[in-house]
Amino acid sequence: MAINIKNSEVDHLIQRLRELTGQGPTEIVKAALEREYRELRRVRRQTRLAEHLSTIQANVQQKANEFEPDSLYDEDGLLT
Repeated sequence: MAINIKNSEVDHLIQRLRELTGQGPTEIVKAALEREYRELRRVRRQTRLAEHLSTIQANVQQKANEFEPDSLYDEDGLLT
């Protein structure tokens, strides 16, 4: 899929980046899209974790409350 940028501001930014990096327009756009994609995925993962965190915490707390330290020992000491 070919794109044609018809926004003078975007074109200007690409030209400035070309001067700073020596990269061509394709490489500049590719790098910017890759960074944006990685950032959006990172934010999405954080959001999903935040949505499930209370459930995870509740499950861990329940398991911690059910744990009996004495179950690690018998009459001979620590179970192996």
